Amino acid sequence: MQQHIVEIVKFKLAISATEQDLMRVNTDFAPWIEQQPGLLYRSLSKDDQTDEYIDVFYWQSLAHAQAVSEQFPTTEVCKRLMLYTNSESVSISRSHIVTQTQCSG
Repeated sequence: MQQHIVEIVKFKLAISATEQDLMRVNTDFAPWIEQQPGLLYRSLSKDDQTDEYIDVFYWQSLAHAQAVSEQFPTTEVCKRLMLYTNSESVSISRSHIVTQTQCSG
């Protein structure tokens, strides 16, 4: 039985980056990530109290999440995204989904 995975990536912007920089590169990143096999859903949010961004990905399987992670460092749009990210602030967690509701959009 295949278990869906939620991947949570938290990060802050690089000192010289602005949210507008992030949103510009996100317009290229979003179509790329949406084309990746196994992606079910993605959302990007921001904690206004800590200025931390939370990128949440729902994957069909751990293998799908891992495959994208392997591509990430060598993919051009991902490299551009990392230019605006404080690399020391990045944390990634993955968990198996045990229950969920239907996404109503």
